[in-house]
Amino acid sequence: MTVERLYEAVHRGYRSQGRVLVHPAPTMPPVLLVGGAMQRKEGWGRLEARLARESTVVTVDLPGWGGAGLLPAQFGMGFLADCLAALLRTASVGAVDVFGGSYGSAIAYQLGLRHPGLVRRIALFGALGRIPHAMRPRLTWTIGLLREGMRERFAAEVVDAMLNQDPDITLARRGTVERIIYALFHALGPLEAAQYEQNTLRLLAPGRLDLSAPPQAPLLFGVGEHDSFTTARDCRAFAQCCPGSAFVRLRDSDHPVHLRCPDELAGLLQRFFRAQDLHGVPGCHEVEYPAAAR
Repeated sequence: MTVERLYEAVHRGYRSQGRVLVHPAPTMPPVLLVGGAMQRKEGWGRLEARLARESTVVTVDLPGWGGAGLLPAQFGMGFLADCLAALLRTASVGAVDVFGGSYGSAIAYQLGLRHPGLVRRIALFGALGRIPHAMRPRLTWTIGLLREGMRERFAAEVVDAMLNQDPDITLARRGTVERIIYALFHALGPLEAAQYEQNTLRLLAPGRLDLSAPPQAPLLFGVGEHDSFTTARDCRAFAQCCPGSAFVRLRDSDHPVHLRCPDELAGLLQRFFRAQDLHGVPGCHEVEYPAAAR
């Protein structure tokens, strides 16, 4: 029977919270899930449930979201990776396989660089080192809407920016995912609104991830085939900077892959974490190796 354990760690005065679902007899190493900027540790749903059938699963509220308080924008992704490392050491789960989605992909990447002994393999989906250029004015505007208290307009604009709005494409769970995202951002309390602002400003700040010396852990890059926020082209280019990395596109999905296709994503992650062949994975286009083609 799975047992839930909660942990806290403090790094340079900022608190992180961890939730560990301990598998009594795991057949795979522990899995760490690091999500988008407003992804709470309790909110992983079907993806967490699928992975928890075979692994201990670790979810986190790092400084800047969930119950972990506010983190000013001047603290970058490297600092968040250090906070995550402190939490993993406190929880004593050993080396983990990592899924980093959207905002969490940059933190997972930095964790692999700065604390290589804590990670085995790293999967980066909707990889986001900084806000895509075309989205910068739009997301800056959402901060203004939030400051002015225009919650309906703010939530609608976030949904429109993050999710593909083309009615002619097929998206899994269309309508359901849109309602989930809208409700999440419409219901932000005062602390969460401040967290959203600082997290967005962090991504809007100058500079980007250092791609000159990627993590040594095996890397998998992935993206929803219809992602209009972190596009397949951009994610493939990221993968091309990391020798040996694989790249896959998930069918009928856009940016929030863990909501669109949690079962297919879990199956893909488990095959990657087992170092199995990724050709012919259900729900995915054929695997690519962009760095080899460079």
